[in-house]
Amino acid sequence: MRRFFVNQEDINDSDIIFRGQLAHHISHVLRLKVGEKVTATTGDGRLLVARLCEFGAESVRAAIISQSQEQRDTAIAVCLYQALPKGDKLEWIIQKGVELGMDSLTPVLTERCVVKLDQDKVVKKQSRWQKIAQEAASQSKRFNVPEINLPLTFAQLLQELPQDQLNILLWEDEKALRLKTLLNEQPIPTAINLIIGPEGGFSAQEVSLLKERNVYSVTLGKRILRTETAGMAALAMVLYHYGELG
Repeated sequence: MRRFFVNQEDINDSDIIFRGQLAHHISHVLRLKVGEKVTATTGDGRLLVARLCEFGAESVRAAIISQSQEQRDTAIAVCLYQALPKGDKLEWIIQKGVELGMDSLTPVLTERCVVKLDQDKVVKKQSRWQKIAQEAASQSKRFNVPEINLPLTFAQLLQELPQDQLNILLWEDEKALRLKTLLNEQPIPTAINLIIGPEGGFSAQEVSLLKERNVYSVTLGKRILRTETAGMAALAMVLYHYGELG
């Protein structure tokens, strides 16, 4: 069954109303018909099964058959703090991160980031990033839509990192501690924050400041990965380690 994300206000006791672009997608792109079943979620763990029953000019109505509550995609929340990469790489990172199972993504402006965000356009960009996350969550049949946050400066990142969670820096110059070793040595956490640098990597000062905040630096192995690859590889490794993938 197809899965769609809907707003809470579009759900009543018996029906779901799909509106706007979503209604157009159901009617004219997917060409679904009256009587077909679909699933819908509000993005917070509530899942509804419904049967399409009425197609209008700008909306589609579905009758609710059943619903369940409080479902999560993964038992452990894995959040990405991704240094802002060049071009449209972040959109790819968001899409693939959502498919794999990340819980949220926060772009970070670091010393060696090439991209300089126009503050007048940053809210519009964040809205687009969130839309990409929602589309990827729908495609991969997730219960929750990962939050794509507004970018942070590096100083804000240092302040925001929760000290009661497992914070991990992917660092190409780390030689001693492997990600697998760290996960084996730690008690099972409720949340993990993966910190990924830009194309030019983190500066020595940034690494030092992160370590002062009790951030573990790890290596993923002998090969140097691109910024858009490193986070996805680590995300997959973490979720595999805890039985969420594979």
